[in-house]
Amino acid sequence: MRSALLCLAFAASSSALALCLGCASDPSGTSQTGTGGVGGQGGTTGTTTTSDGGSTTSSTSTSTSSTSSTTTWTSTNTSPDKYPKECDIIYSQSNLPTFELEIAQDVWDALYQEWLHGYENEQAGLPHNPEHPLDQFKYGDEVVSNASIRLRGNTIWWLDEVKMQFEISFNTYDSSGRFHGMRHLDFDAAASNLSFLRDRLGLAVMRDAGIPAPCANNARLVVNGVYYGLFTNLEKIDKSFLGRNYDNNDGDLYKRPGWELKTNEETSDGSRLVALKATTTIDELGAYLDLDQAAAEWAAEAVIPDNDGAWAGGFNFYLYDEPDSGKFLIIPYDFDSTFTRVPFDADPVTYLKPMDHGRPWYDMAVLDPTTLAKFKERVKFTLENAYKVDVLQSRIDAWSAQIEEAAEEDVNKPFTQAQHIAKVAEKREYVAKRALFVENWLCYDAGGTDVDGDGNCDAP
Repeated sequence: MRSALLCLAFAASSSALALCLGCASDPSGTSQTGTGGVGGQGGTTGTTTTSDGGSTTSSTSTSTSSTSSTTTWTSTNTSPDKYPKECDIIYSQSNLPTFELEIAQDVWDALYQEWLHGYENEQAGLPHNPEHPLDQFKYGDEVVSNASIRLRGNTIWWLDEVKMQFEISFNTYDSSGRFHGMRHLDFDAAASNLSFLRDRLGLAVMRDAGIPAPCANNARLVVNGVYYGLFTNLEKIDKSFLGRNYDNNDGDLYKRPGWELKTNEETSDGSRLVALKATTTIDELGAYLDLDQAAAEWAAEAVIPDNDGAWAGGFNFYLYDEPDSGKFLIIPYDFDSTFTRVPFDADPVTYLKPMDHGRPWYDMAVLDPTTLAKFKERVKFTLENAYKVDVLQSRIDAWSAQIEEAAEEDVNKPFTQAQHIAKVAEKREYVAKRALFVENWLCYDAGGTDVDGDGNCDAP
């Protein structure tokens, strides 16, 4: 059905693809998937300031040739004046924190058995990741003696990942328990994230694009005095996250897949989510979903790109029913399927992940000319303000150097150090190719053509 709504026609004048929404006559040229140009970026340069996970980095940016904004934005839930919010010091990009766990041997053995049999236990309806007590959680001179630990992640991948992944909770035994204001810390180690940088880099792009997104850096984890491995230190999306990013954190928070309610479990009837899922027109959708915020979130994912989020038809996102605006907001998370997991020339509008899980709200939105125009504006905004190649490559260089020793000493990682280094280099090259492709895509969309035959679009 979606293929009937989104069709593609060759635009002979630019050797590009023209997107035809609803198969109407709409020759908005885009660069052809599979033939993204290679070479230096065109355009003019200027000095801008980019948020770098709590700090700011002055850099030179390359502007695209697409047209300036002509649409009206009404949402306050995605604004570069309001976001990104400052991250806690434990997520500082200049910091490679070490967290120490003191844990009883029988608890460690129980975690290991749960990890070995997690998938079969989950399929049988048995507990697969229960909470266990930690003797101590340490960060420098800070010590917590009533925290808990459990396994995290998708059980189907646990054994392939070789290294167990953990969530540390501070409110299991004391509902008011917090660590640096947070209820939970997540330590992620997807086997596919050979660079150790996917979540960290991708979520920084989202925040720089004005999207409330989790903070992330890398961290060393030491268990009973022995270095266990290098992880992505990932902010948990929960009530603490909501409180950091929104004026009101009392709304319903849902996690895909399964639309699992994560807040207000005893008081919410879920009727607003049911109504949102039942929408069939853009006007009905806009009554429940903040379309401005959604367009901005989808656009930022499209630029990165993210293969498993709301934009591409994946499961990795949350929905927050924000009480003050009365609208649902999309919150991105779990960015281990970003960047090189998607072809660099994936079309920002039409790309759909293999074996997708559906994206009815996106499909509805891009058929609406106003929302599509806002989406394209935010693609341009993200490219110019959050996907500057020199900034991203500088981050890759600095962060890979920061974690090099910790990665090499990680005996539990399911890949070699040489593979890790190769993936870092691949990511560095990828962001340049992706940025150039999106720049050309915007140029063709604005009516540009390849006048001089160099493979890159020239502004109209």
